[in-house]
Amino acid sequence: MMLSLLISGPRQPGNDIDVYLAPLIDDLKMLWDSGVEVYDAHRNETFNLKAMLFCTIQDYPAYGNLSGYTTKGKHPCPICEDGTRGKWLPSSGKDIFDVHRRFLPYDHPYRKLKKAFDGQQELRGRPRVLSGTEVFEKVNDIEITFGKNHGTKLPKQGYKKCCELWRLPYWRFLFVRHSLDVMHIEKNVCDSLVGTLLNISGKTKDGVSAREDLKAFGIREELHVVERNNRNFLPPATYTLSRKEKKEFCECLAGVKVPEGYSSNIRSLVSMGNMKLVGLKSHDCHVLMQHLLPVAIRSILPKKVRFAIIRLCSFFNAIYSKVIDPKDFNSLETSIVIILCQLEMYFPPSFFDVMVHLTVHLVREVRYCGPVYLRNQYPFERQMKTYKGYVKNHFRPEGCIAERALYEDAVGYCSEFLENAKTIGLPISRHSGRMEGKGTLGRKQLDLSHEQWYMAHTYILFNEDEVAPYIKQHIAY
Repeated sequence: MMLSLLISGPRQPGNDIDVYLAPLIDDLKMLWDSGVEVYDAHRNETFNLKAMLFCTIQDYPAYGNLSGYTTKGKHPCPICEDGTRGKWLPSSGKDIFDVHRRFLPYDHPYRKLKKAFDGQQELRGRPRVLSGTEVFEKVNDIEITFGKNHGTKLPKQGYKKCCELWRLPYWRFLFVRHSLDVMHIEKNVCDSLVGTLLNISGKTKDGVSAREDLKAFGIREELHVVERNNRNFLPPATYTLSRKEKKEFCECLAGVKVPEGYSSNIRSLVSMGNMKLVGLKSHDCHVLMQHLLPVAIRSILPKKVRFAIIRLCSFFNAIYSKVIDPKDFNSLETSIVIILCQLEMYFPPSFFDVMVHLTVHLVREVRYCGPVYLRNQYPFERQMKTYKGYVKNHFRPEGCIAERALYEDAVGYCSEFLENAKTIGLPISRHSGRMEGKGTLGRKQLDLSHEQWYMAHTYILFNEDEVAPYIKQHIAY
């Protein structure tokens, strides 16, 4: 089944996405109720094919448009809903969610600590996740008039509409209806982490505003802003790196060499002059979090902070594994909660936005939907990049994409009947077969003069073991 590509111009459909989903929902209902007759070429017979929508995958803003839940404000988590309330930071001007001690067992020692966290004990229990039937009862009676002129009448918090997907008879019985996009969550966590460690302007979660928030909450007095000679001085925190440590961090990443196709050139992302990382893409953050960051910080941070960051990287690496033992789910759920609680001890409250909070729910979705690599955004993002390259007339992007895709399908079909034809869109193999053949990596081709060639040829003759028997035979002769 293929969805048509919607390009609405400067403004996205938003909540009006249901208007475009209506034909798709009708087809999905037909596939669930009656099915369609499909021909099986192997058995040379037809059979009745039925299908269902397992779950959807989208980035976080689109999550709100598709599910109908408001992903901003005091209650932006669509899984906790009203169970998790944001805390407003007066100086930073945003809501944060440092409530992860609620997910710990009731007898865990972190619950009773005050000074290390927000100055209070945590006695509340874990927020309850509503079932699909309970959510449907909440949204069933919501009436909405589609159109841009009616957007101001929508509720500011909670569910603002009854999504068109609820028309599917099985939708309310699914444990996970909309999957969290781990790709963007991992990227946001990586940007916040690296930006704070390197103090990158615009990405760091530390600064005068963050220290003023600590003062407003009356916690961590040793980190409050100090005025010296009419200038604000920020006392160094456990995550603060000196210029020497930043240099070691950047030099470690600048010296990384990876195989072709593994990731982009990490060296090109490191700015040694400014001691920061620039131009990180989603896959760069993926490689950085799971493999490179634990190596780069192995000797430049206090032990407790370093171990917490490394365990966070190990958590993302574990849920991205292709094979996950179901017996490990409980330990993974417990470990991510403890990791976030340890980060709360060291990092400022402004670090804990909703993207950091959503990592708590990732193991739950792995439990019900399977490994992350089967339902992340990477294949869709790569395909969208291909589609963007098709657009030559920006006033008619849909036509350019449709025309180019039609041409490639036709040429690809015709190439199957041609001998020694190269498939469109696939890279050319560097080897003659799967295992045999001569590779080209690490080999340089040079044009030598006759004198240089003679010197190289003589060197080989006098230093190659295979030539040694012939030399001895010549000497004996």
